[in-house]
This record gives sequence, C-alpha cells and structure tokens, in this order.
Amino acid sequence: MDRRRSEAAGRRRAGVAVLGLAVVAGACSSPVEPVDEGGSEGAIAYDFTLPRADLPVYRWPSGSTVRLLVAGGGDAERARLLADALAGAIAEWESALGEGVVRFAVTDRVEAADVVVRWSDAPAPVDLRVCEPAVRGSAATTFCPAPDGRGLLRFPAVGGAGGESAVRMVVTVLASEARGERRVRQLIAHELGHVLGIGRHSPDPSDLMWEGALTRVGPSPADLATVQRLYETEPDLVP
Repeated sequence: MDRRRSEAAGRRRAGVAVLGLAVVAGACSSPVEPVDEGGSEGAIAYDFTLPRADLPVYRWPSGSTVRLLVAGGGDAERARLLADALAGAIAEWESALGEGVVRFAVTDRVEAADVVVRWSDAPAPVDLRVCEPAVRGSAATTFCPAPDGRGLLRFPAVGGAGGESAVRMVVTVLASEARGERRVRQLIAHELGHVLGIGRHSPDPSDLMWEGALTRVGPSPADLATVQRLYETEPDLVP
C-alpha cells in the first residue's frame, strides 16, 4: 500500500491527508490459474488497519450497499472489458461474503455512485484534483479523509451533472492492463478489498490481498476472515 500526501490537494485543503491504496502486480505476466476458493472457517485474519494512528479502521456501515460507477472512456471494447471485469469481481466477493457485511451494486449515475472504477487514461466523471490518484503498481484505490476525520471527502461531479456527487473513492486501473477480462477482474477484485476497508496487504502471497504478483481472482479464506473481523470492529472512519 502506498500512502502519500498530495501537494496539490494539500494546498487546496490544509490538513487533509491523501491516502492511496495500491497493489503492485505488474510482475504477473502469466495467466491466472483457477484455484479452490474454499471457506473462511479456521482461517487466520491479518492486519487490516490503516498505517495511521488517528484513523486506523475504516469501513462502511454493516449492511450497506456500495454503488460503483464504471468510467470506461470512449473505447467501447475497453469500456466493456472494464464493466465485465467489475461484474466478475463483484461476483467473486459476494459469493463469499456473509450477511451483514456489504453488498455491491453498479449504477450509471454519478450522483448515486459511492465509488468510481476507471481506466487511468479515461476521463473521470468527477474532479480528481480533490484527491489525486497515484498508481504506483497496476491499480489503486484512492480516498481522502475529511479534515475533521468524519467521513471522506466527496469528489465533485464534472460535465453535465455538475455540483457535488456521492463519490468518495476512486479505483484506477492502468490502461496498459487492458489485456484480458480475467487479469482486469483480478486487479479490481483486489481493489474491492481495499474499498471494503482492508487498509493493508496480506503477508501471504496466496491471498487476493497480497501486495505482490497476484495468483488469485477471488478472496482466500484468510481474506474473508479478515473482512469478517473488520466488520466486527468499531470503525474510526466511516465513508
């Protein structure tokens, strides 16, 4: 996970820390092999806290529906690839998550979206200058806590929508990763783990939330145990 303070955002909003959650998976050039997703019973959770003492635990309220908007750009084929990969990543998580955690839904309205999923070279439907993404690997999830530590800053809508939006997180996938639905689904599934509230990476390379070259397309038993532990923990920061 990369954590940085955006100088531009800092100038506009004093005291706002910009947090970027990134996965470095660029070394993975071979096809992802199918694996047994298993269950979380008996699995050991790993550390899910953010590396900051004031707001270590962030997560959505239990039972929330988190709405995602796909910004695929003007290329219809790449837009479809991103949308299909997101649908697959959602299915991977929702087939494993228990009741009372979070559900994902896709929307085409920026004013209704909580999270934007985009290619790095595609125009964003929100103003990214509020909390500028920094992709140091293959994909990243970016958000900014509000100055008072209560919730996250919202990205203003741009274009025809205008004004404020409900978007509080932006998932960015490098345009160079548009080389197959399975690969993109793998990256988005990892980023959805960060969206859920996993603020670090797993120390085990067999987990979806590993920080290096990924080998999974869905959450491992340890990933699920970590999310379950997370949603049993009182949050310090609620999006």
